[in-house]
Amino acid sequence: MISLNKIFYGLFILMLVAGIYTYQLMWFKSSDELITLLLALLCVLDILSNKNHRRYKGLFWIVGIMTFYLLYSFVGVHYNTPKAIFYDFFIQIKPFIAFYVAYAMGVRFTGAQKLFLKKLCVVLSVAMLGIILVGLGEAFFFHVAYYGLISTVLFLIYYYCSCQDMSRKDKIIMLFILSVGFFSTRSKFYGFYVAALYLFLWYKPGQLSKVKLKQWVMMALVFCGVLYVAWDKINYYFISSGLFSGEENMDESFARAALYIRAPQALMDHFFLGSGLASYATYSSGIIGYSLLYKEYNLDEVWGLLEGDCPFVSDTYFPELVQFGMVGIVLFFYFWIWVYKKLKIITGSPYAVHLHKIGLMIILFIFIESVAGSAFLQGSGIIVMILLGFVVRDISVIREKETRVSKEAMVKK
Repeated sequence: MISLNKIFYGLFILMLVAGIYTYQLMWFKSSDELITLLLALLCVLDILSNKNHRRYKGLFWIVGIMTFYLLYSFVGVHYNTPKAIFYDFFIQIKPFIAFYVAYAMGVRFTGAQKLFLKKLCVVLSVAMLGIILVGLGEAFFFHVAYYGLISTVLFLIYYYCSCQDMSRKDKIIMLFILSVGFFSTRSKFYGFYVAALYLFLWYKPGQLSKVKLKQWVMMALVFCGVLYVAWDKINYYFISSGLFSGEENMDESFARAALYIRAPQALMDHFFLGSGLASYATYSSGIIGYSLLYKEYNLDEVWGLLEGDCPFVSDTYFPELVQFGMVGIVLFFYFWIWVYKKLKIITGSPYAVHLHKIGLMIILFIFIESVAGSAFLQGSGIIVMILLGFVVRDISVIREKETRVSKEAMVKK
């Protein structure tokens, strides 16, 4: 039986360092795609060598669904080139490959490996803080928004590696790592920070089923805090842009918001199966090849979405769901509902509680980022989906163990 633990661990560190932390410094900008492909090959190796194909049913479903959309994009609609469609196919499937490989492969980081990851997270965080303070932050990380992304990823990795035996020192270090992200000056990070702080310090699983007035007040305050720090983005994308007012402000300063404005119309025009891969709000739809769909909705006249000059074409994720229609949207949210159900825990042990909280934070991070970013499809999204796969698997193992112990106890009685 082939041991895949060390290979997977090496790819995980490579994704963290090359796919996220130093990504903007590298001339090779497809490191996250390459590493994801290596994970997929590792999955194939596991299936062929260790006969573990039954574990990968979810991944087979994802590949089947995406292959259907690939064929549909070629045959049913014709908005972009084959190259762009193929490229988008792999970009869209990346996070799901990462999740299911981590969930199904059964690899586990050893105590020594987790300790090294914790030390690495601290070193990278301190180094980033130093780089920012000496004024080289944007030269090294390209954009201040990456401070928040990297801090969040390092925080989640450190949290996962500490959750079995967390000390007071670990908690202080984690808060420090996450707080470095404040230099991003991005409201979406502030929103995540407030919510993550609540989940980390005060939230308890099952709290909503027996909420008292004090808890309702706390949750209301957290919600208001998130709304307050994220208001600039909410106003920018959904109010000033005209999405909720019925107006269609297509001023050049609303390039990204324009994708939201046109999304309902594009969805209605391609209701069931969508407009196809590489057709709307994706990197492939503007950079690899230019989608003909943009001309139909006058998006090719909006600054930032122009043919040959569209730097903002993939700066948001949710509008991309137009490509998959209502069928794809239902399947997308079904996946997240399935994940959420898998995060439910029976035991009140600190380890299970921490795993539950990490899972909720990852979902929260992905959904907040997806409003005004495409981190879900980038290196940061890939690595948190790997962590999410670990968390779901670990909770499932705990649940199975408790069920088995409960059954054995009943038999003895």
